[in-house]
Amino acid sequence: MKIILYFIFSLILILVNHTVLAEQTQHCTNRSSGSEKRCLTGKKEDKGSKSAKKVLVQSQKKENVPAIAPTLKNTKKNLSNSKSYVLQLLQSLAEQRAIPSITPLLQDSEPYVRNAAIEVLGQLGAKEAIPRIIPLLQDKDSSVRNKAIEVLVQFRAKEAIPSIIPLLQEKDSKVRISAMEALLQLEAKEAIPTIIPLLKDNESTVRMAAIYTLSELRAKEAAYGITELLKDNDSNIRIRAMEALGLLQGKEALPGIISLLKDKDDNVRLSAIKALKDLDAKEAVPSIILLLHDSNANMRASAIGLLRKVKAKEAIPRITLLLQDSNSGVRSDAISALEDLQGENAVPSIIPLLNDLVASVRLQAINSISRLQEKELIPHLVSLLHDNDDQVRIRAMELLTQLQEKNAAIPKKEAISNVMPLLQNNEKSIRYTAVTTLKEFQAKEAIPSIIPLLQDSDYDVRLAAIEAVAKLQAKEAIPTLVFFLKDYEPKIRIGAMNALIELQGKEAIHIIAPLLTDEVIDVRNATKERLSQIQNPLLTALINKTFIVLMVICPILAFLPLFLTDKKFFVSIAVFIASIFFFRMFADLSPYYPQFKKGATWGGIYQMGVLFVFAISMFLKLIWYIVANVFKRSPDIDEDNINAKLN
Repeated sequence: MKIILYFIFSLILILVNHTVLAEQTQHCTNRSSGSEKRCLTGKKEDKGSKSAKKVLVQSQKKENVPAIAPTLKNTKKNLSNSKSYVLQLLQSLAEQRAIPSITPLLQDSEPYVRNAAIEVLGQLGAKEAIPRIIPLLQDKDSSVRNKAIEVLVQFRAKEAIPSIIPLLQEKDSKVRISAMEALLQLEAKEAIPTIIPLLKDNESTVRMAAIYTLSELRAKEAAYGITELLKDNDSNIRIRAMEALGLLQGKEALPGIISLLKDKDDNVRLSAIKALKDLDAKEAVPSIILLLHDSNANMRASAIGLLRKVKAKEAIPRITLLLQDSNSGVRSDAISALEDLQGENAVPSIIPLLNDLVASVRLQAINSISRLQEKELIPHLVSLLHDNDDQVRIRAMELLTQLQEKNAAIPKKEAISNVMPLLQNNEKSIRYTAVTTLKEFQAKEAIPSIIPLLQDSDYDVRLAAIEAVAKLQAKEAIPTLVFFLKDYEPKIRIGAMNALIELQGKEAIHIIAPLLTDEVIDVRNATKERLSQIQNPLLTALINKTFIVLMVICPILAFLPLFLTDKKFFVSIAVFIASIFFFRMFADLSPYYPQFKKGATWGGIYQMGVLFVFAISMFLKLIWYIVANVFKRSPDIDEDNINAKLN
């Protein structure tokens, strides 16, 4: 029974205690945020929050930072998340450039606080904090050390070099690499003796960084150590070492580089060939010739490139054999090499490759022969017009055009008949080149086939067709060209204008004149320029001004006879008739007013209007004359009246 009573009593005590604690917690939560009392018991603030609060209070006392006061009031709420609180605090200090309040955080016990403080000082460009940041290069936390290196390099703080050099001995490979990067950016040549031992570092990334740093610092004293790395197990290290030696030693590095031509790794051998090529290493020719038979096509091609560059004529027989190589790239490179090494003597060896199975090889053969002995291509060009590759056909047409310009003996009619079908090719570049070729050949028989291309879907083909019909004097294309003067493409309008002038000369002036007021300035300028070439500018200006004067004066002259009598009346009629005649003549001569030319609507309306005005004035003159004569009193009656008055 007693046990049951004790159990019930204990349960009641636990429930009461829990209720009291809950009320205290609720009461604490409802207090104002400005209270100085603690609501949390049995818990301590973490170190980061304490240090942050301390710095915050100091900064407020020293600098009177009002914006942070609300943050301080909420310190209790942020105690459970001190890291974000400190970062927010630093951000607030950074916004107010409170550098004196940030620098004390460099000594904070928490690494993330020190790291954040360094970063903020870097963002603010606070170079005055350099002496406070340098000691952090020895920080026990690697992230802090790396951040310190980063900011000191940003500040170009050469005074930090003595403190960065010891970091090359750090256990953390990332720190050693970061230290080398920093020393390189600070151009710390005094660190070279300390960097050289890192060429033997256990970490390949460190060795790679050491090679790069020493080569960029032009550390020639490191050449021996780098040479040893030509035998490194890592192929990337061997390649980088070879490149560094070429940079540091020049041709003195040749023996070591040539030795890598026998390396088991293809990438190393390819890099060795590239390095030798950069050094113009003629000494390597015997070793390179052996690589012409390598199983790797890239190796053979690279070897050809080096032999071509150093003008190794002793390699010609071996390179000639590569014209039959199984790899098309090698065959193309062999053609180029023989072109440079043999000159015209290489043509007989290259000609068979005009029938190669690969288009790129055929194209290379065409280009090489055209540079060496262009006339040797003449018998093959017509057949090349039927090649299955677009670029080959285009190149064949271009060569036909070149030979035509040089008046070479080419089968002109045969060439024209084989080019004309290409005007209907689906490829626009083929159509374009075909039109251009026929234009240069003056192939008038191709005009009916060219005219449809004036409506081609491709802009360049249309322009080429316009130029072709102009040069071939295809007058049947004039209606289409006139229509093109209103095309939406400015260059088409300009091309049509030029073509019309080619076809019609001065007769085209009145047709192209509207382009003088075109909305595009380039069209207006081009029109003015062409008109100035076929007309005297001063004479044109005089014609235009005279036309304007006549257009104004003709209606006035139409009314003038109404007010004149006797001889003046007949003279005014003659002047009016002459003015109408000259108006008609100058309207036809003026390029600026085609709407008034003979047969034009506005010209007819104007002329009819002036003649109507003249007819009205003549009618009024006739009425006035009749009235004046009918109602005029007789002279005898007037004389009798005068005598009666006198008597």
